[in-house]
Amino acid sequence: MASVTLENVGKTYPNGQVAARDMDLAIQDGELVVLVGPSGCGKSTTLRMVAGLETPTAGRILIGGKDVTATPPQDRDIAMVFQTYALYPHKTVRDNLAFGLRMRRLAADEIGRRVREAARTLGLEELLDRKPAQLSGGQRQRVALGRAIVREPKAFLLDEPLSNLDAKLRLQTRAELARIHKQLGATMLYVTHDQEEAMTLGDRVAVLEDGRLQQVASPAEVYRRPANVFVAGFIGSPAMNLFRGLLQTDDEGPRFESSGCTLTSGVGTIPGRSGPAILGVRPPDIELCDRESADLSARVEVIELLGSAILVHLRATAAEEQTIRAVGPEDWEVAEDEVIGVRFNRERLHFFDGDGGRRLN
Repeated sequence: MASVTLENVGKTYPNGQVAARDMDLAIQDGELVVLVGPSGCGKSTTLRMVAGLETPTAGRILIGGKDVTATPPQDRDIAMVFQTYALYPHKTVRDNLAFGLRMRRLAADEIGRRVREAARTLGLEELLDRKPAQLSGGQRQRVALGRAIVREPKAFLLDEPLSNLDAKLRLQTRAELARIHKQLGATMLYVTHDQEEAMTLGDRVAVLEDGRLQQVASPAEVYRRPANVFVAGFIGSPAMNLFRGLLQTDDEGPRFESSGCTLTSGVGTIPGRSGPAILGVRPPDIELCDRESADLSARVEVIELLGSAILVHLRATAAEEQTIRAVGPEDWEVAEDEVIGVRFNRERLHFFDGDGGRRLN
């Protein structure tokens, strides 16, 4: 395996559309990095540039320390797994796995060895003589992954490989991918729009917006300390609650004021700061309480059962445009249309600049 490095990589199409901007990303040997972001943010374009299917208009790409920016795809020694399985329907699983190796004119015994090892790793040994039409969606995806594994490439590129699977199969195959990565010690660059996949699979997560990297960090760091408002709102399900307001510091100390909400405790993490700001609070960090001890009052609009927990959608009574989501135990005693108090966990408040959106605390 080998490292993959992007240095100031950019991509602008002839019509002026910018798909990637000044992208710096270093994927270490054996690391699994997930590119995640909304549709159109440039994550698949970035993957295709690493694969050689798109040509950067700025910067350079290195694989194993070698500049491959102008190297044809077939000479980069990488393997790509696409969103569609792209299996040959008339060939057996064995022949699908072996096809690329035969095209490279490897010896028959070497082809057999690689196919057997990939089949054993992926649990396909009993399926080698079946054709794709006889396989489930999860099995087909494992064959597509096996076709990449037999190549023994320097790096794997995976472009939303689980998006065509149903929810149950997606969970199963995601666990398989995590196991395979650990077993192979493979360098992987994985693209998805599903933040749950990103958080559970990646050694590190790279969050993109409009072709620009917003944050590259471990899943825990991205969740607990989002670098800006975009990352805060995109990572986490349900999404973080965001309250626009004003930070002020006077003789009484720092405080945050928003419609119907004034906070003093918990604001001391950003002393001396004044001006427009955004307060972020994740739904699990909100508790329901009596209105006398609350940070604000809100009306319950919708209650969703999440199994062992409930998700409560509220609307602030003092600012009707402000919606709030709170997650709590299923025995929370709330009813629709009830007006209740809401209190924030002071140890888990996030503050962002009201203009640029960057993290303040």
